[in-house]
Amino acid sequence: MTAPKYNSAAKYNYNPANCYKDRIRLCIFIVSVLCSFYILYLYTSSEMKEQNDRSSLNYTMPWFRIPRKDDDKIQLDQIEESSFGVHFVPPNDVFIPPDWSEEEMKYLPCLSRKCVCGYFKGKWKNESCIVRKGIKLQRAYRQEIRTLSDEKRKRWEKMLNELKTSGVFSRLARNHKYSGVHAGPAFLLWHREFLKRAELIYRKHMGPEDINMGVPYWDSSLDWPLPTPKHSIFFSKFLVGEVDEDGLVKNGPYHNWTTIEGRPQILRQFDKVEEGELLNDARIKWLITNPDIDMIFGASRPLVTCSNKKHLDPRMFELSHNYVHFFINGDMASSHGASNDILFYLHHSMMDWVLEFWRRNMQTRQQRESIYPVSDPNCYPMWHFAESFMPMLPPFTNRMGLSNGYTDEMYEFAPRPTCTKQKPDCGSNYLFCYVPSNQQDSPYCVSKVRLGGNCTGFEDHPVCFEAKCLRNPDAENEFSCQEKILNA
Repeated sequence: MTAPKYNSAAKYNYNPANCYKDRIRLCIFIVSVLCSFYILYLYTSSEMKEQNDRSSLNYTMPWFRIPRKDDDKIQLDQIEESSFGVHFVPPNDVFIPPDWSEEEMKYLPCLSRKCVCGYFKGKWKNESCIVRKGIKLQRAYRQEIRTLSDEKRKRWEKMLNELKTSGVFSRLARNHKYSGVHAGPAFLLWHREFLKRAELIYRKHMGPEDINMGVPYWDSSLDWPLPTPKHSIFFSKFLVGEVDEDGLVKNGPYHNWTTIEGRPQILRQFDKVEEGELLNDARIKWLITNPDIDMIFGASRPLVTCSNKKHLDPRMFELSHNYVHFFINGDMASSHGASNDILFYLHHSMMDWVLEFWRRNMQTRQQRESIYPVSDPNCYPMWHFAESFMPMLPPFTNRMGLSNGYTDEMYEFAPRPTCTKQKPDCGSNYLFCYVPSNQQDSPYCVSKVRLGGNCTGFEDHPVCFEAKCLRNPDAENEFSCQEKILNA
């Protein structure tokens, strides 16, 4: 019997046409894989190029005097030595609990005038709280501190000195010292609630004529245009005081304040760190019209593993806030010591202005009370989460800090000082209306300069407070504010 021939073509169903199709499919597959790798290469290169471009990008005028770059996120192996979730307190610190009184616990969390009426010993009548001498309790009125009359500002200073002597101001300062809410979305809400509570205490200790006075705001953008902002009249004996060669406040209404750490004077060390810079109008406008909520509430010191991959723009809310602290330096530059200085309260009143006008410009009333960034422990610690309680501000959660009740019921802001060519008046003896030589540019308000301060560039303007801008005999091409010489 003859064995059958082995037919390999029959076994494998060989067909030359099918072989040709298989080769085409293989080629298409190889090309697809190569294309995928090429696209991945282009994407990665693009990402790297964008990172390199952003790392070399300098944010300068009109945003900053000093060129700045995006901040870096924190590497996982740097958590312990970084500022991620840390509020530094000196290791030798003696803890003194900043407890609220029973009365304060009852009334300071209020978000309506009806609720807080009893704190002022008032009576609720006809939908109004009537307090001493028949005065109606209204929303606290926060205005730029230089627009207060001298008489009103001195009454404010007297009240603060009384609270400092009694220990109430220092107790409030310790409340901030031990809370540690920074570098996340709860930062601005914690400070908003803290400032509201401090404001209620201040109002209660003011006379009847000033019971509706709020915490004044310090609009540091008024000082920013000056050639040497630290020479502003704001930093003089007339307002918040001058400093000596060591940076200690040597005059003004707060020069004898002992800090909660025991130093006999408040410390302000201007020019100590390069990062220091005041607010300016361009950055304020960028913030209050910014559609990106992460530029307002975003984490300023997240880990590299944070789910939010956006860059840390140096113009964002908390970073812009930080630069002012660094400009003042000294107590203001330390998170645990900043609340020693009245500048802390004045500055945060201004930052609350920025927050409120961003809310008005960019959110509906419903959005203002509901939208909060996602809770991610890689972006910020858990006390920044929406439902977490505000440290030392019971019974508030962070989400409660979104309430419309703050500005519906508790306080309001006066407009920032402005002027026009038709009305070149900023409403204060401490400010002047700068009218640019270029007729197309609009006038704006600027702080005056104190005696002896640098006024270069403003020689033809009323920049000096009770002095005149004259050529500086000790420095070529520089001008300073010098005493007026009266004619004989």
